[in-house]
Amino acid sequence: MAAGSSPAGGTKMLKVFPREKNKKAESYRKEGYIPGVIYGPNLDSTPIIAQKKDFLKFYENYESGLFEVYFDEKKFLGILQEVQFHPITDEIIHFDIFVPSLEEKITTKVPLEFVGEAPGVRLGGVVNISLEELEIECLPKDIPKVIYVDLSSLKNVGDTIYVKDLKIPPNIKVLISPENPVATLIEEAKVEEETQTSAS
Repeated sequence: MAAGSSPAGGTKMLKVFPREKNKKAESYRKEGYIPGVIYGPNLDSTPIIAQKKDFLKFYENYESGLFEVYFDEKKFLGILQEVQFHPITDEIIHFDIFVPSLEEKITTKVPLEFVGEAPGVRLGGVVNISLEELEIECLPKDIPKVIYVDLSSLKNVGDTIYVKDLKIPPNIKVLISPENPVATLIEEAKVEEETQTSAS
């Protein structure tokens, strides 16, 4: 895929700039930037910054997969690999962008999006989510934004959706056990019991 083409679901865009060698990350944060690093098999690891308002707007809409990165007067296709948050303020303080080879498969995580309604909820059951993202391996262009989980099969207490029940495109390899539970319909009383136990 050419660097300018859009993968499935379209691409988001982020502009980043190189960091000065002797300037501390905290100084950039005070000036309204978020420091990060960009790297890849064909790109040396380079300290970068992004304008805070631009990064927050980008991050709000980003789910997973490739996006366009403008850096050093060039355009790359990158993946947001890691975002670090301040332990007290919960503000974003650092990010990593990985620029993959588009011809080689990579390992990444994709969020699960739960859709539909579990019929058992009307009978007093509660949906218990066990998994919120899925580790997969595929070509960068094939990374889905999300993988959908249809809750409509949860009719009775004890009904469970497993990884093997998810609709996974054939060009994607899931890297966790197919027997891993994703969502289970449990009794409301058990939820209350677990909440009381954890509070005590």
